[in-house]
Order: sequence, then C-alpha cells, then structure tokens
Amino acid sequence: MKEISRVFTENERRRLRLLLLILGLSLVFLFLVSLRERRSFHRLEDALAGRKTEFAKINPERAAASTEWDRWAQAEKDLGELKAKYFYQEKDGANALRLDLQQLFAESGISARTLKFDYIDLERENARKVNVTFNFTGTYPTLKRFLKAVERFPRFLCLERLDFVRISGGGNTLELRAVLAGYYAYL
Repeated sequence: MKEISRVFTENERRRLRLLLLILGLSLVFLFLVSLRERRSFHRLEDALAGRKTEFAKINPERAAASTEWDRWAQAEKDLGELKAKYFYQEKDGANALRLDLQQLFAESGISARTLKFDYIDLERENARKVNVTFNFTGTYPTLKRFLKAVERFPRFLCLERLDFVRISGGGNTLELRAVLAGYYAYL
C-alpha cells in the first residue's frame, strides 16, 4: 500500500482522500435513506396484508351479491318471456282473446250463446284482467273436454267460476254459466 501512495503526489493524495470521504458519506447517506425506505416498505406490506384479509372477508359477500344479481337478471328475462308468450298483448286488443275463445269452443264442442267481457285493471300487478262470462248447454263429457282444453291452453286463460244453472234430462243435459279470465300485460 505504501508503494501505491508513493506513486501519487501530495495533491493527488488529497484528492483521493476527498473522493474517499465523499464515497463514505454517500454510502452512509444511502444506508440512512434505505432504512427509511425499508420502514416504509414494511409499513406498506402490513397495510397490504390487512387489505388482503379484508378482501378475503368481503370476496364471498361480493360473489354472493354477484350470484344474486345474476338470478335477478334471469328472473327479469323470464318475466319478459312470460309476458311475451303467455299473456295477451294490449296492442292486439280483444281480438286475440276472441280468437282463442273460438278455438277453445270449437275444440271442446261448445256453442256459447252470448259473451260478456268485463275489463279489470290490476295496477299493482301491472296487468289487466278480462272476465268473459258466457252460458252454454251440453253434456258432462262436453264439460270435461272444455275443462281439459282450458287446462292445456298455452296462455293465461283460466276458469274463474262455473255455476250450474240447471241440470235436466236425468243429469244428461247441463246448463252452465262460466267465467273465464284472460290476462293482458302492460309492456
């Protein structure tokens, strides 16, 4: 080492000491800064661990809420399909209901005399109900065919009331008053 110091002049040795001093101070400065950054890193790491724990608690709730949202979306889609497929539409008026009644009567062999239509608004359900009252005379097998035709009918058309007005001919001839209800959906 002494040989190296002989190579340098006094002026170069001072510069070398100054550079070594600056290097040492820089290393001390970097060490102090890194300590501060290390503390900051550990603090942030602890905060991240806390957030991960919170997320682990909240994630099942979020997944459950997402599943619930999907179920509600499916329910809305199903309701739209029900409205389109099974309810009568306001835009079609009473013609669709009349045609369906004619089809039911023809299928079951009933000749209904007069049809009376009563319209009832069901505001809470967002629908309209139409009661169709009619009288017919027929046999018990005819009545059974009519009831089966109403049950199988694809739209919301149901038998609300069936009154036996008269039974004659030893029970062979029935005179009935029937009330069918059809439902219109507001779109």
